[in-house]
Formats: sequence, structure tokens, C-alpha cells
Amino acid sequence: MNNKNLRYLWLALAAILFLFAGGRWNFTPAAWLASLFAIRFFRDSEKAGRNFLLLWLASAIPVIISWYGATFMSFIHPAVEAVTFLLMAPLGLIPYVVDRVYYRRFGSSFWVTLVYPVAATAMDFFSSAGSPFGTFGAGAYSQRDFLPMMQMVSVTGLWGITFIVSWFASLANYVWENGFKLDRLALTSAGVLALILGLGFGRILLSSQPEQTAQIAGFSLPEGKVSEMIGQSYAGDEAEFRQAVDELHAEELRQIRLLAQQGAEIIVLQEGAGMGYPGQVEKLLADAAVLAQEEGIYIVLPIFTLGIEKPENVVHIIDPNGEAVLKHVKYGGTQFEGSLTGSGELQTVDTPYGKLSAIICWDADFPNVLKQAGEQNVDLLFVPSNDWLAVKDIHAGMAAFRAVENGMSIYRQTGSGVSIVTDAYGRIINRVDAFEEESTGNFAAIQMVTTPISSVNTLYPMIGDAVGNVMLVAFAGLLLGLFLSRKRQTAHVEAGPVPA
Repeated sequence: MNNKNLRYLWLALAAILFLFAGGRWNFTPAAWLASLFAIRFFRDSEKAGRNFLLLWLASAIPVIISWYGATFMSFIHPAVEAVTFLLMAPLGLIPYVVDRVYYRRFGSSFWVTLVYPVAATAMDFFSSAGSPFGTFGAGAYSQRDFLPMMQMVSVTGLWGITFIVSWFASLANYVWENGFKLDRLALTSAGVLALILGLGFGRILLSSQPEQTAQIAGFSLPEGKVSEMIGQSYAGDEAEFRQAVDELHAEELRQIRLLAQQGAEIIVLQEGAGMGYPGQVEKLLADAAVLAQEEGIYIVLPIFTLGIEKPENVVHIIDPNGEAVLKHVKYGGTQFEGSLTGSGELQTVDTPYGKLSAIICWDADFPNVLKQAGEQNVDLLFVPSNDWLAVKDIHAGMAAFRAVENGMSIYRQTGSGVSIVTDAYGRIINRVDAFEEESTGNFAAIQMVTTPISSVNTLYPMIGDAVGNVMLVAFAGLLLGLFLSRKRQTAHVEAGPVPA
């Protein structure tokens, strides 16, 4: 097989691996290897423009397939989602372009191995900064099943993982280009990568025991129930909607009492489990307060209020005295669901079980906001959520990163998706897939979990996205370096040979 055909083999391998890098069929090594072969293909390409188009298709098509239906754009129309991915793909290919130019200009020097990871990390961070989708789709989430690598976010946030995975691809190409001979620099770099993974393993193995635990129960509505009822409200039959909501709330209160009598100390419902017009949600809050007093429990109660100028998506925590001790208004993705946007200021409450807090679903996709939990030493974060089939594993996996970044346990009760409970190291204590379990009665994803409650000090809340910002500055330096080196080269050519 000649070199030209080999290039297309590397492209084909990259395309196959992109299919399993971070989407619904996530395979951890795929992200490490996909970039390796993509770099190899593009560096070896003589016709950069044509081969950029091939790489564009080889990266965009697998992403369109593996993320099909997993984004909000799919609710507008599947074609909108596909076109969005197709148009966004070139941004993700900029690091390959910069890497190729540096490689062609400076050769296979060791320092060139840093070009691609700096550029890839900078573009990953840039794509997330200011995005209404938060960090949805960030490269680091491809490591959601690899706990040792996930531990890195406790220091660097997501961007450290992106850098390391990308650096591996660049280092592998350096070794490849040098006939697979490991020189001192390559061996040292391999040692650094091994040390990082070793520290991740060590952090898990030497993890401290939780200070305490609590028996926490959660339950969700059957798949599609929330959307069905909200749709009913917009259909205009107010009397029928009111009756359906009142019946639902009565059933939920009975379920809460049943779980409390089974030993639950805290009970959590999915996002939007309480809903209705203002008078109905006020009654639900009052009834839940009485129930919390009678059973001596905490209730984490999400409520979606309709019939007002702007719907409100809120989560309350009610204590055993019947007091609503925490109220959080959703701030993530509210522009898409048309609800009131919260301030993003995290609320906490001190309890006999530790410091508790609560957010809602999409809020967890904004680590730069949620680092408040680490700053305030939150022990347990509740994340009532509501997903759909195509996004269930992607979104649940993202939430586990927030646990590691901020050193806290997470209890994510999800409708139409995956409910998880994690410890402060991202280890899954319990997992319930609403699409895999058999529905019993009026509720789904019912879980009763002995949940670890404790906080672990991490560096990320203190430095935030500093690593991402450093990479942006370094990337700007790389672009400036290309400009200056090109200018010097042009000046040298124009000056011509020096006279003898």
C-alpha cells in the first residue's frame, strides 16, 4: 500500500473513532486515537485545501450520527441539528491546520508536539465560553467512563483533560515520525502521562471515607409525562389541566409519604414534578411542608409554574420544620424553554446531614458557575433533571464531572433519562435508566440510596478556568508566531542572496 493510500486509511480510522468519541456510544480510548490518526492524515497531505474538506466530512458526519437527537436543535428539526454540526466542524479543525503549518515549517521537533494540544484546548474552551449550551459537547466529556482521568478536573477543570488527550495524539505522531524510537524527551513525556494517570488512580484508591451518609430516595414521572402535561396546559383546556395536576400532586405526596415510611430521610423529585398555575403550586408547597413536618424529612421539590408572564422553573428544599429553606431559580438553558432566568447565585443550607444545595438540570453544564459549590464547601448537591432518550448517558455523565471538580456528592433524579448518585470522586453509587427499567405504578426511576455526604477540598474552585484562559493566550502566541515567522521568511526571500 503506497503512502497516498495509507493517508486515506488514517482518515478512515479517524472517522470511525470520531463516531465513538463523546457521543451516545462513548468509548474512552476513541478520543485519544481519533486525533492521532487525523493529525497523521493531515500532516501527510500535499493538497491542504482538498484534504481539509475530506477531514471536515470525516469529522462532521460521525458527529452528526453519534449526536443525532441529543441537542436542543433536534427539537426544532433534525436537519437543523445536522447543519449546525456541519457548519461548526471547521472550528474544531483549526488546531489541525495550525499543527500542520508548524510541522511543515519547523519539522518534527519535540516542541512542535505542544502546538496541537494548545490549539485544541484553546478552541474547546473558546467554544464553551459564553455558549448558552455551557460546556455541552466539550472534549473532556469523552472520558466520562475513565475515573482516573476524570480526577484531573479537580485541579484543572475540563481543559486539563483536553490538553492531555490531545498531547498524547501529538506525542504519538512524534514517535511515529522518528521510526518509533523513544528518545529521552519522548520517554520523559510518556512518564509524565503515566504519572498523571497514576495520580488519578491514587486519588481514587486513597480517597477518604465520607463523614456521614443519609438514606435518600428519589422518584420520577413516567417517560414523557412532564411534556405531555405542559402541552395540555398550552392546548387551552384549563379545567382538564387543573384536574390532572391536582391528581398528580396528590399521587406525588402519597409517594413521598410511602418512601419516608420506608426509611428515607431526604426525598427528591425530578425537574418539573410539581407544576401548575400559581394557586396550585402554592398549595403543593403548603401540603409538602405539612408532610415534611409529619414525617420529619427533607423534601427537594422542583416546581414549574405556568400561567404567569414568564414561567418559573424552581427547586425548593423543605426542612423537617416545614420551612422552605432554599429556593433556586434555573439559570441554564432557560432561553430555550422560555422560562425566567435565575441569577446563577448558588444557595446553600446547613443541615444535620451536612451542607446541601440544589440546582436544576441544565445548570450543571456550567462549571464556571457551579464552582461556587466548591468555594462554599457544599457536601451534597441535588440536580433534579429531565432529559430524553438520545441525551440520557451524555448528560448524566457530564454531571459526574461537577462532583469531581468541587469535591462533593451529587444526587441527580432524572425524568426520561438516567438518574445517578455519585460520591465526591465521581464514582457511581447508584444508576437508574428510566428507559431500561420496567415501569411500576405511577412513577419511574425510584431509588433508595445510602448516599455518602462529605466535601473534599479541590483546587478547581479556586483557579476556575485559568487553564483554559492560559491556553487561549498561548494559542494567540502560536498564531502570532506563525505570522512573524512568515514575515521573516518573506523578507529574506525579497532581500535575495547576499553579494559576494
